[in-house]
Order: sequence, then structure tokens, then C-alpha cells
Amino acid sequence: MKKLLTIFLILIVGLVLFLPNWGDGYYLGEKAKEIIFPKSSVKILNFGDVMFDRGVRNIIENKGRDPLEYIKKDLKELKGFDVFLVNLEGPIVTMDRSKCQQKAYNFQFASDTPDRLKSIGVNMVSLANNHSYDCYKVGFESTKQALFKVGIEYVGDSELEKSYLVKEIAGKKVAFVGMDETVQTVPLSNFYPLVKKLKTENDLVVVNIHWGTEYLLTNNANQKAIAHKLIDSGADVIFGHHPHVVENMEVYKGKAIFYSLGNFVFDQNFGNTTVGLGVGVEFKEKEISFELFPFNIKIFAPDLMKGEEREVFCEKFLKGLEHKSCEFVI
Repeated sequence: MKKLLTIFLILIVGLVLFLPNWGDGYYLGEKAKEIIFPKSSVKILNFGDVMFDRGVRNIIENKGRDPLEYIKKDLKELKGFDVFLVNLEGPIVTMDRSKCQQKAYNFQFASDTPDRLKSIGVNMVSLANNHSYDCYKVGFESTKQALFKVGIEYVGDSELEKSYLVKEIAGKKVAFVGMDETVQTVPLSNFYPLVKKLKTENDLVVVNIHWGTEYLLTNNANQKAIAHKLIDSGADVIFGHHPHVVENMEVYKGKAIFYSLGNFVFDQNFGNTTVGLGVGVEFKEKEISFELFPFNIKIFAPDLMKGEEREVFCEKFLKGLEHKSCEFVI
């Protein structure tokens, strides 16, 4: 009898210790009858400039149109990413515009902007750009509060130590950094040692930077110098925006630089401003894989390219780089 009791106790202890953590997976119980293995990669999706004022605000408030209506039809293409990040090109604030900066282009976004972004899965934005302070500090603080209420995180601030965010994803510590080269509330020279420090303390460093020459289809020399120095400092991938058009990409020391993703939601409708690019990146143990999501902007609403149009775009954009369709690995 004692022998049977001992065997029974051993079995119970074994079940407790063994089943909840089966190898690297997890037992979900009799009903599930399957093992789910924990996620081992980090997946990030990045799009460019988002602007909900001027013409975009007009179609929302006076035409009853949702500028994200086309993207919502293709959300299945954008699922599965841990972080979905865009550049928020202006403050979320309601105030007298005469009390804001008096400059050529001054933006204000409505209070429902965070909910609009969240409706397509955006869970992080960069505020490091030349329009976040259009309504000075009051507009910037209002923006942060509005984002916080719906659970959207942000990077980029007027102080270096507030310009980044560290998240743990799939057991990895990932540092997201927001930088602005256009008005430089924080000098660029301060970011190189910061990125180096972040890389020593974390597994990955993802940089979003506002820079470059508007409407230029290729990066300028300054962008290239900055990008190379950021990667030399420890950046693992760089996503750029501000030129309002898609610029070329470069692989430097095994790291990808997307010089400009172009517009995502914007009311510009001339030249190359109506074509934008989203980039999905997956950091695996031994490689980094990328997928491109090119789109057209139709009356201010992004619409993912499909079929031959998508293939033609990717073939041109990835020319000279080994790839399969709109995907490549480095």
C-alpha cells in the first residue's frame, strides 16, 4: 500500500511540474489537447506620416468618410505584429489656433484621433517631428494624455531621456527611439551615445527618425551619415519619415535603413506623395526578415497595392537586393 501511495505521489508531482511547461511549450488542458509554443520572434510594423487635419479633417467631418476605410478591409494582412507604429504629424488638441504657432502649416487633430488609430491596430506613435509642438507644450501634453487614455504608447520628446521606450517582447528587451532632425529639440549628437547605451542594456534598438529633404526620392548625404552613425552606435533598424514620398532603402553592416516611408494618411495629392510604404520586420534568432506593404493614397485614404502592381513596386524598390516578391532576409 505504501509503495502504491509513493507511486501516486510521484505521478502527481510529475504532472504539476511537467505538464504546465512541456519542453518549451505549454499544456492547455484536456479540452485544448495541444501544445502552444511561446513566441520566439519580435515583429514590428512601421508606416510613415499620419495627418488628420486640413483636407483629411474635411472629409471626416463634412463628407463622412473614414480615411482608414480601405486599410480596414485588409487588416488581416497587418495582423500578428507586436508593435504597429506610425509618425503622428501633429498635436491632438482643441484650442484657439491663434494661440498656436503662427507658421505656414499648423496642424490640430480631433479628440477621436487615438480611437481612429487604434481601430487599425496602431499601438505606438512617434512624436519626434516638426509638428508635434504646433500648439506649443499645451498641445504636446494634450496629445500624450489623449494617447494614454486609449493605451497607445509614444516615443520622441523634448528631453533625451524621455525620447525612448523599452518594451519586453517575446523575452527580448526592445528599445524604441524617436528622433527629429528637422527642428532638433534634442541635438542629434546626443542620440549616438544614447543608442550605444540602449544597445548594451537591451537586445534590440529600433529607431524612428524625422529627417531628409521633402519630395526628394533618394536620401541626401546628411541622412546617410546620420544613419550609418546610428547603426555604428547599435541601431538594429531605422525607419525614416518627413519627405512625404517613399525614398530608397539601404543595407549597411547587415542592418536595414528605410530612408523614408512616405505618407500614410495625408491630404497631399501631387507628384509621388500619393504612394506610401509600410514595412514589417521580424527579428528571429539568426536572421531578420522583412515584408513590404506598398499602398496608394486615394483621396487621403491609404489602399494597399495588390497583385501585379504590388510586385512591380517591390521589384523596383528592392532592385539589387536578393528577395522573393516583397520579402527579403538579411
